[in-house]
Amino acid sequence: MKTLSKKDKRAGIRVPLLSEKVLFFVSTNQFDADVGDITTEGVFLKSTELLKPQTAVNIQFSLPGDLGLLSVEGKVVRVNWAINRKRGKEHLGLGIRFENLTEGTKKILDAYVVYLRNKQIISVSKRIIEEFFGANKNPKS
Repeated sequence: MKTLSKKDKRAGIRVPLLSEKVLFFVSTNQFDADVGDITTEGVFLKSTELLKPQTAVNIQFSLPGDLGLLSVEGKVVRVNWAINRKRGKEHLGLGIRFENLTEGTKKILDAYVVYLRNKQIISVSKRIIEEFFGANKNPKS
């Protein structure tokens, strides 16, 4: 397998995610995927779809509340797969580098990544607190 150039590797801080979903499009085909992690430079999509490196994709993120969709162009820079001796190749996901971002889209994407990071921190913190102190069982005063 070809080694990625430094240009293909993400430099930003990766935000690992547990439950964000996106739609992505290749030509006229639509697919859904879970987001593995995201930076302002790219995203890892957990998907069983096999796309070749350099394939152009369009990704649609649902912004919080009623802010609508953020549509971002990207290119596949990495395909992860594992070999399962019983089932053959099992595709785990796609590394996508964002491309052709306007200044406005960059600002929205930056804010979205910060929002997702904070949402993830709150979710994980809540679970840790519940495990440590026990779940709040609707106490009555």
